[in-house]
Amino acid sequence: MSTTLLTINTLVNDRRRDATANSIDMTGDGFRAINGALQVWDQQHDWPWQITKTTIVYNEGVTFYPLAASLAFKAVVNLTPSTPRLQADTFYYISSSKFDSDFIHQWKFAVDTQTQQQYLRLKYSGGYGQLSQATQVTNNGTWTGATAIANLTNDAYGGNDFQACIKFDYSGTTGTLTNSTLTAVDVTRFAQNSHIYFNVYLSSVTNFTGFTLKVGTDSANYITASGTTDYLGNTPVVGWNKFRIAWDGTTTVVGTLTLTSFQYIQLTLTYSVNPSTTGNRFENFFISEDVPLNLQYYSHFATTDVSASNAPAQVFTDSAATGDPTLWTDRWDFVNEAFVNSVMEIITWMTGETDDRNIAIERIKGFVDPLKSKLPSKRLYPEMAIVADLNFPNSGYPWGRRYPRSSW
Repeated sequence: MSTTLLTINTLVNDRRRDATANSIDMTGDGFRAINGALQVWDQQHDWPWQITKTTIVYNEGVTFYPLAASLAFKAVVNLTPSTPRLQADTFYYISSSKFDSDFIHQWKFAVDTQTQQQYLRLKYSGGYGQLSQATQVTNNGTWTGATAIANLTNDAYGGNDFQACIKFDYSGTTGTLTNSTLTAVDVTRFAQNSHIYFNVYLSSVTNFTGFTLKVGTDSANYITASGTTDYLGNTPVVGWNKFRIAWDGTTTVVGTLTLTSFQYIQLTLTYSVNPSTTGNRFENFFISEDVPLNLQYYSHFATTDVSASNAPAQVFTDSAATGDPTLWTDRWDFVNEAFVNSVMEIITWMTGETDDRNIAIERIKGFVDPLKSKLPSKRLYPEMAIVADLNFPNSGYPWGRRYPRSSW
């Protein structure tokens, strides 16, 4: 039997001694109590019906990947390669603070939070091709600036991925950076299954409208795409920004590509108003194979919104949509009893029969705890990487004091 909002309403009414007095409106306070209980349950445990899966496309050379807010990401269950022959590969889930300093694990991942956004940190393996380091104007082919871009010079210490980069001035609204004499690169393995990345340092982002990248055999045969945000979907900032374009079945192809000979890059930067800036920089054009990985995780989802094409939701979205089901429907219907009793505890607090909400929460915990043994959490916890520092102060003695070796 499917557990719907109507099912829960009926079960709650069956337990209410004041049902005939109609003191609780199940489309009002009663509905709020049900959603309140769902939120408390989400805080109490990681439930199996909250487990879901998404695909993360890994690109060698990039370690940050966005976790969209729509995922309602709560905790990691597992990460595996999508390719069956590689599914024996083991990923280690480590602390985000140790991700960059951990050199023990070849394949690893972490969850990092920055500026209220969650990111997946990933290190795996995939195809990688260097198109141009762009660390010198004439090191590999010759870079030229046109229209709004001028004064290309080498910058030996201002790079991002590399120590060096190329610096330029910008005056106008549309400027191009072009190199048509690069050393040819064979990109056959990346065709229709890759992303191309590059770094640009912007001295001003006011009135910045976006970029267009062309990469290919020559100025008549190339792939091209445009963008307005960095590769994570964030608005560009003053400083270094990493951009990318996709090379897949939707990418525009001009002319006929010679996949064994990619030696042309043109980057166009546009503003709606002339920023008139100096100190802009760029570097590191590379192409990286798309490697799909399966991320299995706990979401905050507990119900389904039928009106939104059966989209999962954290709580019931409409008291009138009584046909909306819970995610524990059918397989785990036995939890209905404990859940409805939890709703009743919220109701008794709302009606004043329980004057302290903490009492209601403790009683709900009493309903939830017995279920935890039947439905244990599969949550992964990050492995803490240990970094040993052998460089003790004062001639190798610990704590800066000269203890005899016999006393260590």
